[in-house]
Amino acid sequence: MKSILVVDDSQFNLMVVQKALEKDYEVTTKLNGKEGIKFAKNNAVDLILLDIEMAEISGIDTIKLLKKDSRLAKIPTIFLTGLTDHEVERTCLDLGARDFITKPFNEPVMLQRIKMVLELEDLRKNLERQVRYKTEELEKLTAKIITTFANSIDPITDLWSRMYIEEKTNSAISQFSLTGALAVIDIDNFRLINDALGYEQGNICLKTVGETIRSIIREPDVAARASADEFLIYFPKANTREEALVKVKEIFHQAANMLEKNKFHGITLSAGIAMTIEVGESFDLLYYSAEKVLHGIKLNGKNSIGFYSQKEE
Repeated sequence: MKSILVVDDSQFNLMVVQKALEKDYEVTTKLNGKEGIKFAKNNAVDLILLDIEMAEISGIDTIKLLKKDSRLAKIPTIFLTGLTDHEVERTCLDLGARDFITKPFNEPVMLQRIKMVLELEDLRKNLERQVRYKTEELEKLTAKIITTFANSIDPITDLWSRMYIEEKTNSAISQFSLTGALAVIDIDNFRLINDALGYEQGNICLKTVGETIRSIIREPDVAARASADEFLIYFPKANTREEALVKVKEIFHQAANMLEKNKFHGITLSAGIAMTIEVGESFDLLYYSAEKVLHGIKLNGKNSIGFYSQKEE
């Protein structure tokens, strides 16, 4: 049952209003604004009916005090008035009054006005809850996106993670059907760099290769560092082996120059490439096939580029 606080310095008016409302609402009456405010601070109130003209403290001063208290400011207020002064009405509305009930009271009109204000307040609260819920959901989603994005970037090379390139590759396959190539590139003898020069130099080597890849690939190509010294690049629009080979050779040439410049003398790369049209339309198939080719290259001299072919199996 909704709780209504009625504040009026006329005992007769309080009696009339209480009699009209008590069948449908829990009604509390107070004879002045201070008592009304004190009650509202300590009890749940859904609506305040407030007389404008009161001797001790006027209704206008009372609502000003209510609006200063954050706990009370949102309680809807209807003014009770025998005045027809439009300036006073404007002042009351400016202060947040929801409606007016004129004296002498017409019970059906009074009940209808109270019902409408309470229904509107319920709608406002429901909308506020929905907005708050949606805001919380948006904040959670934003935090998740930020976390996912942060976890999708390799901190050493600034390339994407394997998880990200897997998602982007499968998405690109659905967009660019029957085209595309996945290259799996590995730094030859990378473990020796870590063992001989230390992990800090190893990270610089990785960073150098990563910067080279980022400087050469163009949208919609996407690149990632998959593991220690393994890099993945997907070329969605590569129609032929020749197109894919040109792109990977360019990376090899530029990486060799940059590695030499950074005093990584003699460091080379190896790559296995799988074409979507030959292997199948999924990241897993492409990766398995290109990785298999790369493994064979590493066992047979390194510093080379090879393509997966079912005929060779």
